[in-house]
Amino acid sequence: MNKVAITAVAIAVCGAVGANWYANTRADEVIAHQMQQFSEQTGFNVNYENVDYSLLSNTVVIKNVSFMNKETKLPLIDISSLSIAGYESDKISPYTELVINGLSFSSDWQKAPENTAALPDSIVKAQYDLVTSMSFDESNGDSEVKFSASAHNILDLVIDFNMTNSQGLMNLQREIDKMHEKGEMDLEAELQMQSKMMSAMQAVQPKAFSFSLNSDGELKTVVDELLQKNGLDHTQLQSMLSAQLDAVPASEVNKQAVKDFIAGLNSFEISMAFPEQTSMMQLAMQLQPLAADPQALEQFLNLKMAGN
Repeated sequence: MNKVAITAVAIAVCGAVGANWYANTRADEVIAHQMQQFSEQTGFNVNYENVDYSLLSNTVVIKNVSFMNKETKLPLIDISSLSIAGYESDKISPYTELVINGLSFSSDWQKAPENTAALPDSIVKAQYDLVTSMSFDESNGDSEVKFSASAHNILDLVIDFNMTNSQGLMNLQREIDKMHEKGEMDLEAELQMQSKMMSAMQAVQPKAFSFSLNSDGELKTVVDELLQKNGLDHTQLQSMLSAQLDAVPASEVNKQAVKDFIAGLNSFEISMAFPEQTSMMQLAMQLQPLAADPQALEQFLNLKMAGN
């Protein structure tokens, strides 16, 4: 490799290192500011070990985050890592994702009997992973919001919502974010934005919704522990649920799906597909006359349930 090539490589490497150092410095400043705002608004102090920003993947990773109650000085939640990918400050990103790994109740919180008396030990001591993502196509307004949660060795949960005609909602959310960043969100502005948000949401056209819950091994054990704390057992739960379902206006097929899930506590799934080019406001108006006819309502929403 000649001297010119070596020099070019050296300049490129130095430039990349410098750019990454600057990006990390800026990311650290932004996160510190956001954490301060969060603390002022919620009453929790937030501490973290370090912030790392990747220019290549546009991802911010925050390590060893902890939340502490300002008044009691009691640590509440610890998080191994929190990452934000795809966020862009000047526009709605085509894809953003928030990932929380290793969330757990702090050891100090677990030692307080008043905090844990009503919860099974497996829930109190479990670690949780959470993922929230949003995709957005500016050209047609298609959006997908997805949330998944995993309680290690207990359960996995996924919620998925698809919609279109969401440009107005996304632009309004960006406007709200900017006002928060500039400190312009007073009570009057917040009330105005709430009204605008309702209008924007009513214009959104839902496309599909799905929900799934799956046991990760110990869901039945956790449910039985929770029932025991309330003086019940699994058989009593099934009997109570069966009596309540008899009074619910729903098809026998979907009632049976719920009963099958409670019996096995293995998996439960719900899916819906909405009429095309129907806004949230229009959908609400169309659903009202179907409330007294559960089978017609389920057919209209293409509602399906499965339990095991």
